[in-house]
Amino acid sequence: MSPSDDSPAPIRSILAPTDGSDAATAALERALELAASLEATVHVLSVVDTTSNPMQFGVSEVADLDRTATELVEDVADACDDGPIPAIEGAVRRGRPAPTILDYAAENGIDLLVVGRTGRGVVAKTLLGSTADRLVRQAPIPVVVVPDGGAE
Repeated sequence: MSPSDDSPAPIRSILAPTDGSDAATAALERALELAASLEATVHVLSVVDTTSNPMQFGVSEVADLDRTATELVEDVADACDDGPIPAIEGAVRRGRPAPTILDYAAENGIDLLVVGRTGRGVVAKTLLGSTADRLVRQAPIPVVVVPDGGAE
């Protein structure tokens, strides 16, 4: 086996899911830094979770959630337009966050996932946050977990 057989595949695409939180923003900033140094494409994904309590949202609320998520993704793409990132891809999906993020990563050949850590809740959630915890445990690709900066 030659040395090149052991080298990891290059990182050409990075997925940074966002919900607009401080943790997600910190993760997105780290993803953009990595992408600039690796000349990688950044995918920004916002997941509208209407599955946890489907009766909680009416049609107009779901439309508002979709619109807000779309604006969030577009704002990120617009802010990065003239920067050193080769390309920014944006998407909004509906579903449970962790499986939807993993599905998107598989569909788009993502090489690296960068997520924020919220630090709320019980033991697993305290360490990572429930979505981040699920992604770390289930993702078939490397996951970088970034604290929100306000975490102790």
